[in-house]
Amino acid sequence: MLNEIITKLKVYEGNPPVEELRKAAVLIAIVDCDEPELIYTLRSNKVGSHGGEVSFPGGMHEEDDISLEITALRESEEETGLNRDQVQIIGSTDTVVSRYNVSVTPYVGIVPDDISLNNDSDEIEACFRVPINNLLKDKRYRNDRIERNGESFFMPAYKFDSFIIWGLTAMMTVDFLNIALDAGIDLKTEGK
Repeated sequence: MLNEIITKLKVYEGNPPVEELRKAAVLIAIVDCDEPELIYTLRSNKVGSHGGEVSFPGGMHEEDDISLEITALRESEEETGLNRDQVQIIGSTDTVVSRYNVSVTPYVGIVPDDISLNNDSDEIEACFRVPINNLLKDKRYRNDRIERNGESFFMPAYKFDSFIIWGLTAMMTVDFLNIALDAGIDLKTEGK
């Protein structure tokens, strides 16, 4: 599975950031283990935006960041303690625009199985890992119907333990699965 992901993402050219919008980046970290997993965070209720929501580690681009890739790595390290030297970036997926009109670019990186993550950040309540195979089943906890530009689609929400992966994070997850693993998850239908 990991070889397939690497091969596809090294040649994939995703949608670029939207120039006129504020920019952010997240890290879709794949844990290199027998059954590869993705790392998610549960944002603290103490933060102003997205409190109590599941997200990929990441955040807003800062002036000192020389690239959005650096933004994703810096923010991931600040939020989870993930040492950026342990992340092998292999590519990015499509940039998405949040409901707050922020251009968010997901970078995909591989991390070793023995990485150390912490929940010490004021922004993060928990870090957790979800096996990619669970996500590939597309077993939806619910579907959120979204209307945009005259089209409607069904954004999946996935439940793992007590965590609900929904919204922009679910959109980026589905995009990753479709691009890197040909998952064929169709957002025009209500799924499984």
